[in-house]
Amino acid sequence: MLNHRTYATTRPFHSQSVEATVPGDGSASLPETDRTRRSSGISVSTRYTRDARISGVGAVLPSRTVTTAEVEERVGICERFGLERGWLEHVSGVRTRRWADPETLPSELAVAAARQALEAADVDPGLIDVVLFTGITRDFYEPATANVVADGVGAHHARALDLGNACNGLLDGLDVANLMIRAGHARRVLVATGERASVSINWKPTSREELMRSIAGLLLSDGGGAFVVEATDDPERGLRERTFLADPSKWRLALGGRSHPAEPCPRCDGVVDPRFSCDGVRLFSAVFALVPAALEEVMTRTGWTYSELDVAFCHEASGRYAETGLARLPEGRTIATKLWSTVERLGNTTTLSIPAAMVEAQAAGALAPGAKVLVLSSCAGISVAALTLVW
Repeated sequence: MLNHRTYATTRPFHSQSVEATVPGDGSASLPETDRTRRSSGISVSTRYTRDARISGVGAVLPSRTVTTAEVEERVGICERFGLERGWLEHVSGVRTRRWADPETLPSELAVAAARQALEAADVDPGLIDVVLFTGITRDFYEPATANVVADGVGAHHARALDLGNACNGLLDGLDVANLMIRAGHARRVLVATGERASVSINWKPTSREELMRSIAGLLLSDGGGAFVVEATDDPERGLRERTFLADPSKWRLALGGRSHPAEPCPRCDGVVDPRFSCDGVRLFSAVFALVPAALEEVMTRTGWTYSELDVAFCHEASGRYAETGLARLPEGRTIATKLWSTVERLGNTTTLSIPAAMVEAQAAGALAPGAKVLVLSSCAGISVAALTLVW
């Protein structure tokens, strides 16, 4: 019987973790792409393939701009609940948001953003190996909306699948794309999202308590976002490190799209309640119990100081959410000076918040080749994501 030994090295983004099973004779069973790199004895490659980088980013926003004053009036915040006019904008920091037409599908927004990303990356859609759709809202339960996106952009030979994790969906998709590329399963991955989040607003809260749990939904925006992720030989650019932390026990703090709701839904005969409900105070506390550790870990692994950052991007559930949260962090003041914020103008853009901000920053010259970037995001569930990259 052969004596097998296992060798492993681990470093999350920049150097791929690999396990190679080595029989007693010292030979190693490696992927075809790595066999030429094997030296004598038991030494093996510590990477399957190359590093990965975002080669193109895209984002689209509906043309309709809706003010917070309009939302207040429609909900009846002043008349029904006795709150002062302008209260919602004051507590949220959101002045406007974008909403799509009622007939617009999530896939349409994702396709538009994906086309932008493909053009920016100068990649033929036919060369895409995998399409990941990462939106919270989808065209239908089955098939995967990723199929519609792949067909829409012309990625007719790509593997297509949906991947979801609330507002962190796109970053989780980016992580999966990176792992696929490093494992040699793909060379080019399209990660796209399309959100019709405005359909989940509770327009008729029946009590002050229900109104408070509906506030987060009143800030939601629609749109599409996308990344093209490619293998790269350039050691100076690409994804560096990432940390994902979670506390699944907090899933009850934010809920949307519940199956078999207690009260029938007028849109779908009670099968699904699309209304979003959130305990914002407790969610904030739960998220920022994890954020400091995630930031410390990812920055330490990267080997950067916060002053070295060129630009930072953060999923902004609300203006006050990001502002108050950053103030809690030891390096929050430095991060705040680097933050490219969109929440005042765009509201809570859920899964497309990072690409929407990146497109703006790139157009303004703040996100340029070689820029050191920090990305921070959180979502219902709860999960926190922190990653670094060199643009």
